[in-house]
Amino acid sequence: MKYNPFRKRTGILPSYFTGRENELNELKEIYYSTKQGVPGHLILYGPKGIGKTSLLLKFQEEISNFDDVYSVRIPLMEGNFEDIYTLIIEKCSDTLDINIHNFWEKINSLGINIPLIGVSFSREIPKTSPVVAFEKILKVIYDELGSDNPVLILLFDDLQRIMGNDETMKILSILQNALVELNLQGKNIMFVATGSEDIFYKIQDKLDSEILIFEPYLVRPLSYNELCEAINIPIKKLNVIFEEDVLKEIYSLSEGIPYYMQILAYTCFEVINDDNKVTMTEFKNATLHSLNILAQREFKVLFSKSTTEERKILCLMAESDDIILSYSYIKDNANLNSEPSALLNNLIKKNMIIKPSRGKYKLKNNLFKLYLQNLRINQDTGLVNHN
Repeated sequence: MKYNPFRKRTGILPSYFTGRENELNELKEIYYSTKQGVPGHLILYGPKGIGKTSLLLKFQEEISNFDDVYSVRIPLMEGNFEDIYTLIIEKCSDTLDINIHNFWEKINSLGINIPLIGVSFSREIPKTSPVVAFEKILKVIYDELGSDNPVLILLFDDLQRIMGNDETMKILSILQNALVELNLQGKNIMFVATGSEDIFYKIQDKLDSEILIFEPYLVRPLSYNELCEAINIPIKKLNVIFEEDVLKEIYSLSEGIPYYMQILAYTCFEVINDDNKVTMTEFKNATLHSLNILAQREFKVLFSKSTTEERKILCLMAESDDIILSYSYIKDNANLNSEPSALLNNLIKKNMIIKPSRGKYKLKNNLFKLYLQNLRINQDTGLVNHN
């Protein structure tokens, strides 16, 4: 049995990384600028599965051999202010091989108490202001780096996880102030974060001034040629061929989103025929497997959050030949018991539809559309036909 070179999970590097030259060049330019004493701070944003974490990991891999570079990846998690604060400090100390006891002795000598699991120090929030505390902590970390002109790169993954809580959102404000002060002191610290498609709206809504030092960078889908490269190069080594029509279908369904591309390619590889090929026959069987994977992980939970009235709209969008539907078309054809405005807004908040422009709506992606088509929702009742 052949080793499957594709990935059906997010958050890990694919077996073959393709594209993203522009993104990697942008990150490296900011690094070089930071090295020269003009630090930059970037937020990579885009839809789920677009490859933000993979890009972060690839950048970290490519700079690993650079002189005087120290990078720390911090996968953010939901929690309270103390949890996030502690996570950042622990990840920095662990990744950078800083002597933990010497480190905390220096921290305590500054009059700051930070909670640290497994070490018997005070678990109180610092008595100094969090902004001053975090600035001093980063300064201690930076000064511990073993070179004359180091660059410390903080890589924050999944920024949106701390954006839903007014308390934990303070971290972004604290970081901004600390970074500004430390950069002014000649500390070459670069900040890169990943965030969801709407991350800047969330930041602006709560912390308008905090986006001033963070440059936005939209991570775009792969092109058709990049997708073909990502599939063909790994399978060529295994003497397997995906027919061109299959590649086109994978691109159409995935819309160039790497996560969906990887799942489709993974399930296709699982059903290669006796000639070591994947034709449209194998692709159709593989697609059902892909939908089952996505249903279990994502689509089924999403759909369960919808009401019967909302499902009428989803059904209309799934069965329409048009990708984008107007408000008036939905109002006239969805068989609703009320105006669709509130229902559409709810579906947007639940991440099932997108509003590309005023009065225009579409399903979140083509695979979700295919999933809804297979459910066979009754347009009149909004109920799923189980027959």
